[in-house]
Amino acid sequence: MSLANFAVHLRQKLSSVLSAVGVGSASGAGSSNATAGAQLQQRQRQKNKEAVLLWAGLQQTDTTAALNAELRRAHIGLVTKTNYKAPKDPVVLCHGLFGFDVLGPEAVPGLQVHYWKGIANALQDIGCKVVVSRVGTVAALKTRAQELRSFLENKAEGRAMNLVAHSMGGLDCRYVITHLPSSKFRVNSLTTVATPHRGSSFMDWCRDSLGLGLLQDYINKQSDDVVAKHLTSHHHLPQDTNTANPLSDAMTRTLRAHPLIRALASPIDSPAFANLTKDYCAAFNEITPDDPSVHYASYAAVVSQMSPLAPLYFSHRIVSEREGVNDGLVSLASAKWGEFMGTVSCDHWQLLPPKMRGVVLRKSGFDSIGFYLNLATDLAERGY
Repeated sequence: MSLANFAVHLRQKLSSVLSAVGVGSASGAGSSNATAGAQLQQRQRQKNKEAVLLWAGLQQTDTTAALNAELRRAHIGLVTKTNYKAPKDPVVLCHGLFGFDVLGPEAVPGLQVHYWKGIANALQDIGCKVVVSRVGTVAALKTRAQELRSFLENKAEGRAMNLVAHSMGGLDCRYVITHLPSSKFRVNSLTTVATPHRGSSFMDWCRDSLGLGLLQDYINKQSDDVVAKHLTSHHHLPQDTNTANPLSDAMTRTLRAHPLIRALASPIDSPAFANLTKDYCAAFNEITPDDPSVHYASYAAVVSQMSPLAPLYFSHRIVSEREGVNDGLVSLASAKWGEFMGTVSCDHWQLLPPKMRGVVLRKSGFDSIGFYLNLATDLAERGY
């Protein structure tokens, strides 16, 4: 058989096989139920099929070129059928407790881990100017706020910006806006995502049972914190105004933890743990009024039931018993601040990119990237 005849024979075989499995169709690519990540995977599979068809001489070049152009515009999280919009001012992404911007050697990008991987890139794909901040992972709230202020002065000097914060990052931003204002930048809006504005009862459990995040210890070590000063001068927490005790029960009851347990847990203690207790946040809220020039908005995450094998199962049970519906760490009531934008069905960590969660985004999984794209679109529609 000549080479030409072999090529014709091979093309005929490919044509019959591909037709049998429906390779030429694009069914499902525009499914309204597919997540942003799933739709990208669908388009990638279609691209591979089109490449085979083109090689076999069964597809026109212009069709493949159009598909390639679409794929160049597409990104995980970016669904081309949705009219996403970019805010006119930069979006600053602020991480939560144990967060970071990027980890790993700069000289070897392949070994680096990005906290906002996928989300930052998807926002840039729709035209957003994105700034990824970094503060101390488990540092005290006032330290994290000071570092955030310095970062914004260096990276966004003279510009207006929109702060988007996950978890404790929302408290960092509120601290900066109210207590550390700067003439070098202006905050248009603050959107918090699963931020414990009123603290987390799981951190209260850690304090009472393990001796972590003791408020009195925090006040002694962080005396320059505005909340520590407030508590020291008033000698009580806001809800304990009638107590005769110079230090409220909330500041002394934590000694209930067994000394041995406290000794074993002390190496992992950090100032940030005290900042996330309900008592600290109550005092923080009392002396941290919103800036009327800033638009405050919030989202909450809620999981009704959680598998016993889930990492947040234990904390979810504790918060459920003490505060009601929650995402495994932060209750619905605690996450509400400013204009409440609604809830999403996922746990606290599923609000991070799929790569950070260590799992592949499934069709039934929460589309975190699409969530942040919609958040940005809302900011754009508000004129920010």
